[in-house]
Amino acid sequence: GELRLGRDYTPQFWNQTVFDPFGTNGVGTTQTLNSSLGGNTAVRASNSVGYFLPGNLGGFYGQFQHYLGENNKTGAATEKDGNGSAIRLGFANGPINVAMATSSTKFAETATTGKIRSTNLGGSYDFGVAQAMALVTRDKVSSTPTSVTGKGALIGALVPMGAGQIRVAYSTYKTDAATTPKSKKWALGYVHNLSKRTALYTTIARVTNSGGAAQALNGAVTAANNRSTGYDFGIKHSF
Repeated sequence: GELRLGRDYTPQFWNQTVFDPFGTNGVGTTQTLNSSLGGNTAVRASNSVGYFLPGNLGGFYGQFQHYLGENNKTGAATEKDGNGSAIRLGFANGPINVAMATSSTKFAETATTGKIRSTNLGGSYDFGVAQAMALVTRDKVSSTPTSVTGKGALIGALVPMGAGQIRVAYSTYKTDAATTPKSKKWALGYVHNLSKRTALYTTIARVTNSGGAAQALNGAVTAANNRSTGYDFGIKHSF
């Protein structure tokens, strides 16, 4: 197996990026991550100790991680803020890959924050002519006097096209807050391989908000219930 120490990707994030046709990069990034209630450990966790299972388990794989908020020991209710644990278990064999992850991060239960539990389940299947991907997520913030739950879903595909690849995804995320804020995103992209290490890429994405949601793209800001459209154009090179 493998032991990792320090600031690293969390188990709950791995499913978000592995089963996102855009790999959580650029304007096409799944809305299940952009809108999530996952807090500051939705992508990475500092002060972590992680363990990955060895790669010779007949297709089964897994990861466990524990992380610390690094707060002063004062006896205050917030002393353990940021402490948490997460686990991811999956199976990959031939064209199929499926994995589930769950995490719990401690916060003092106040009117503005609280303990965060995040769970997601993702999968993909390679049909040869296309690789289909899907993901469902659930985040719950337990706070006083009320709690908020967010639910998201993604469906997408990677389609080989000669020397290139088409990427397409539809993702959505909503919470059970008073007005039920909800965001929906369509994303379409194309990657053209110039060589084994160099590729050109482009993406267009559009977010539609309702119920008071105000998600935007490329760092932009939009009013509640408005729409946002973003574009990516670039070149990537692997060293």
